[in-house]
Amino acid sequence: MRYRALKLEVFGATPVAASAPSDVDVEEVRLAGYETGYQSGWDDATTEREKSDQLIAADLERNLRDISFTYTEARNEVLTGLGGLFSSILSQFLPAIAAEAVGPIVDAELAALTNDLGEARCELLAAPRTVEQLGWLAERHMEIDLRLTSEPAFADGRVALRFAGEAREIDLSAMVDAMATAIRDFTQQEPQEEERRNA
Repeated sequence: MRYRALKLEVFGATPVAASAPSDVDVEEVRLAGYETGYQSGWDDATTEREKSDQLIAADLERNLRDISFTYTEARNEVLTGLGGLFSSILSQFLPAIAAEAVGPIVDAELAALTNDLGEARCELLAAPRTVEQLGWLAERHMEIDLRLTSEPAFADGRVALRFAGEAREIDLSAMVDAMATAIRDFTQQEPQEEERRNA
């Protein structure tokens, strides 16, 4: 018995064999895929960096606000703690310094008056505390009939000399007032005002 091959009729167009892609086409596809992947990675990295920058900026702003607030609190605490010291400086230390500083100036003035006018009577007027601190001048200038007189109306650091018709005044109270004003301004001004003035 013999078998014959069965032939079937093909309907439709005859299929065309697909052509194999060339090396140039493969390289272009590969480069396009690489470029697309690179661009996608770059975009993702840029987005992440922007998000990170926003978080860092927000954290920095919050930290700066906290630091500013902490500085204000710390400054107020320090100034409150030093309130007694500043009060003593204003009421005792500065006047004492003025009274001490005026001594050598008055001493030099008395020496000059003695050289110019010779022996005579001299009256020295000063605040009570200043008079106490200038008591040594009577012993130093024995050749002068020096009389020290308390004048409550005088501020510490102000001295008036009356000597043989001459009148001279030495006044360091303005210096004391300027120093006291500077201390008061520092302790009372707001931190923002201080920063503005220092800028």
